[in-house]
Amino acid sequence: MLPQLATISEANQQLNSQEYLARKIELSSYPFHIQIGADNRCNLRCPFCLAAAYREKGFVHLQDRRLEKNPVELFERLEPYMKYWKYLSLTGPGESLINPELGRILTLVRRASECVVLITTNAVLIDARLAELFVEKRVDEISISIESLKKELYESLRVNARFEAVMAAIDLVNETKRKHGSELPRINLTPNFSRRNIEELPDFIRFAHAKGVSAVQATPTQVYRRSWVKDSLLHYPGLTRRYALMAEKLAAELGVSFANELRMVYLNRGRGLLSFLKEREAVDFPTEPSLCQKPWTSIYVEPDGQVRPCCYLSPVYGNLYEKSFEEVWNGSEAQSLRAAMVSHYPPRQCRHCYEFNRDDPSIMIQLDFEHLEEAAAEPLPADR
Repeated sequence: MLPQLATISEANQQLNSQEYLARKIELSSYPFHIQIGADNRCNLRCPFCLAAAYREKGFVHLQDRRLEKNPVELFERLEPYMKYWKYLSLTGPGESLINPELGRILTLVRRASECVVLITTNAVLIDARLAELFVEKRVDEISISIESLKKELYESLRVNARFEAVMAAIDLVNETKRKHGSELPRINLTPNFSRRNIEELPDFIRFAHAKGVSAVQATPTQVYRRSWVKDSLLHYPGLTRRYALMAEKLAAELGVSFANELRMVYLNRGRGLLSFLKEREAVDFPTEPSLCQKPWTSIYVEPDGQVRPCCYLSPVYGNLYEKSFEEVWNGSEAQSLRAAMVSHYPPRQCRHCYEFNRDDPSIMIQLDFEHLEEAAAEPLPADR
């Protein structure tokens, strides 16, 4: 890591932490956790995706909008601030590998920052050129979205994907790393689980061990379509717990890092759809929306230029095609959100956030997401 860039990034993060603890509304520090989708389009049509629910209800999702500009321009506008970054996640509404300017984007980032770079992908498009690019530009992690290790089930959940292509992509990245003597990028698997695939969870741990995959992150599928409600793990807390604990034990034995986000299905405070459980365990992580640090530490930039504090349906700060980053980061919308958090009265869309409602797992079923979209557009004072 270049000492100068490291010092700038670390100093910014330290100042940011101080300003968060002081509950400052206007900030002198900059966000250090950045999430930007390198493209809005997706090459797949997964039935459990929010975009599929939009199409079903007649809405136009960002995946289906024609952008006038390539999102590479957003990275060019943000280049002066990259020295402050510590983490960059190329994760958005679409498939980042679709963008033909991905190499240019990674060059921009590596010219200005030594931040940790994560790319989330369905891996279908990974070929020899991209594998070489990942190693050359020191991408730290490739996070692969894959819901089954069975060809038929996988291709029914990841429509338009080829199972063999994903398996080949994992091997190709590993081979390219070996060729260059590189430990990077690490490969992670990030399956979403429902009743359709929960029994495969231990198999993911075994597969990760066999393939040299660093980590498995198990997440419950969030339901946006009525036809998927019956498959939600909320109806199967005992089954979910059994396979999650099996996976935890197996991961410890095999040395695979396992992030068990399925706990919210079976650890609860007796609220929501799980109130019928006889035995309840308290969650061991914060669940109060006003504790959220993202309005101080993070930004999520959509491929159309809209900036939010996070990738959930949070308030929009502004658009980078219309305002400078300084105007967005310390603008009235951003300051209003921080003030709302400080006053312990976060806006409606934050109170519905998946991340901070883990003591009420019913948040996993959001069939009325269009109302959250409407709420995201409301000014904060009107929400009080």
